[in-house]
Amino acid sequence: MMTQQNLLSLETVLETAFEIFAEMAPDNLEYDDLMLFEARFEDEGGAIVLEVNRDWPEHVGADVDLSQCAEVQIGLAGDEVLDPVFVRMLISRDPENKFCHMLWKRSPTQLH
Repeated sequence: MMTQQNLLSLETVLETAFEIFAEMAPDNLEYDDLMLFEARFEDEGGAIVLEVNRDWPEHVGADVDLSQCAEVQIGLAGDEVLDPVFVRMLISRDPENKFCHMLWKRSPTQLH
């Protein structure tokens, strides 16, 4: 069983999230969102680590230990929130059990 000391730091999780996002965004964002990302991300882009949302088991199954994960959202900075959010990511903080699941923005109102 992992202890908190063995888990990846939140800083490392954020760095990993940005790397994965940058690699996968061109193939997963809709064209308009990709253009928005490329035009504004350098100045306004951001990522936040949140408490893992309770809806993850319906996306990844019940066998994922959410206590060993972090949720990262990547988007553009709005007024104290990210707006739009381009992706929600569930990332394992266990260095021995690497895992990432992504829910991409697909329409103005939904992440899939």
